[in-house]
Amino acid sequence: MRERIRRHRGLARRPGRRQAVESSDKGPPFVNRASHGTHHPMDASTHPLRMKLARGETLAGIWSVIPHSQVVGTLATAGFDFVFLDCEHGGYDFASLEAAIAACEGGGACPIVRAPGPDAFFVQRALDLGADGIVVPQVPDATAAERAVAMAHFAPDGTRGYNPYTRGGHYGMPPQPKLARGYPFTGVLVESPAAAEHLERIAALPRLDLIYLGVFDYSVALGIPGQVDDPRVLSFVERAAKIARAAGKAVGTTAMTAVQIERLTSAGINVLLYGADTWLIGAGAKAGLALYASAPGRSHPAGTR
Repeated sequence: MRERIRRHRGLARRPGRRQAVESSDKGPPFVNRASHGTHHPMDASTHPLRMKLARGETLAGIWSVIPHSQVVGTLATAGFDFVFLDCEHGGYDFASLEAAIAACEGGGACPIVRAPGPDAFFVQRALDLGADGIVVPQVPDATAAERAVAMAHFAPDGTRGYNPYTRGGHYGMPPQPKLARGYPFTGVLVESPAAAEHLERIAALPRLDLIYLGVFDYSVALGIPGQVDDPRVLSFVERAAKIARAAGKAVGTTAMTAVQIERLTSAGINVLLYGADTWLIGAGAKAGLALYASAPGRSHPAGTR
């Protein structure tokens, strides 16, 4: 009688010990496929940026220092291959970084995060949030570069901690391409004459994808801040590009004029960055104001009051 009442009310009988054991033999309703090796439909070679480089393409990107997803989403939707989310000079915290990563993905660009320094905790958090790669600044030598690369990769290739239940791990559910062995696109910044002396050893590192040439910091180290077209800076770029490309690495730097693009690509640079979002907004605003220079009542030059 009690059983009929329970069925009428839609209540299931609490399983006895034997029934519970039989149910447990079937396994849980969700199986973490990480242990079965079926949750990674892609491998490291199918990273979007690696695939483009393998086809001989030149990558186009931009620095993002404004920590706002709509700005980042606009840049991504415009057609850049990647956006460098700058956590060294930008105003990002982890919440705005996660939103920016999602905005990149929505716009079709790879979110690559510049760490504030060689911080393993930060690198792990950024990749757990879903970044497609990491670049580490101010690398002084090959030993530091090797440590930086290791931070982005799981054992046995590196020191990154593994957690498949993060955003970068698709919350523990397949597919989980960003957890594939060797997936993160990994780069270091060479930004000084002292670091440039170690280029051969840096370029020889396994799992290093990109050597980015920090020409602005390099010019500062030479005592000529911002003079990135100085012959000494250009000599550094040409030598670095030759070494990096010979070692099978991508090499990148900033290129903002047609003359720079021609010169840099001829030297072997195959990753170009069109300045930063702040510069782009300012340049666009000034160009718009210049159009109004001849309008009545616009006697003051753009940028003055």
